[in-house]
Amino acid sequence: MIEFDSKLALEQALCKQISADLSLAISQFDQATLLLSGGSTPSGVYRLLSNESIDWTKVHVGLVDERFVDEKSPFSNFKLLRESIGQNAAQNAPIYPLVLETEDYQKNLEKVEDTYRIFTEPDVVLLGMGPDGHTASIFPNDTASDLANFNEAQLLSNTTAPSDPKQRITINGPILRRANNLYLMITGTQKRLIFETSEQHHLPIAAFKNALTETYFTSAS
Repeated sequence: MIEFDSKLALEQALCKQISADLSLAISQFDQATLLLSGGSTPSGVYRLLSNESIDWTKVHVGLVDERFVDEKSPFSNFKLLRESIGQNAAQNAPIYPLVLETEDYQKNLEKVEDTYRIFTEPDVVLLGMGPDGHTASIFPNDTASDLANFNEAQLLSNTTAPSDPKQRITINGPILRRANNLYLMITGTQKRLIFETSEQHHLPIAAFKNALTETYFTSAS
């Protein structure tokens, strides 16, 4: 775990690391894949990334998880990415939504399974963690989430959140854990404690600990 004195210092360091990872992938494979989490916590990283001098047309940007809402909804993670990383130097980066069919929850999952095949071996994944120890949309006390955390047969799952909007889509745990570079960003001492004790409480984030490339932490929230 790398600890920073401020959230800005964390954001700047994480931005530079992700930028370096993406540049290396582009130099090796002529493209890169980047999966990002939603929420307000990492949005500052995304805004900084949008100014990095990378060939963003070769960076495929996807979502770690999403709420089953229209892309215009304030709850939409896709909307967050378009308004943060999808600007400035990165304005031409292809960003892939996780909601293609807003009327049918199950049919949407089937459609997105096809479009998200490009992310089966992600170069970079950025995770966050909720105060209940969930990561992506893999929640404690949810049967679908328990399955999603270890489902190797499929790329994606529908899960159920404890709060509205409850219908969620997540990339399954095994896909996320085999990323070439897997980062976790957490802020606040309470979340650090939850992370450190996640095994004994059988929280979803515990399944990711050994796979993490690095955890970026600041006590400032």
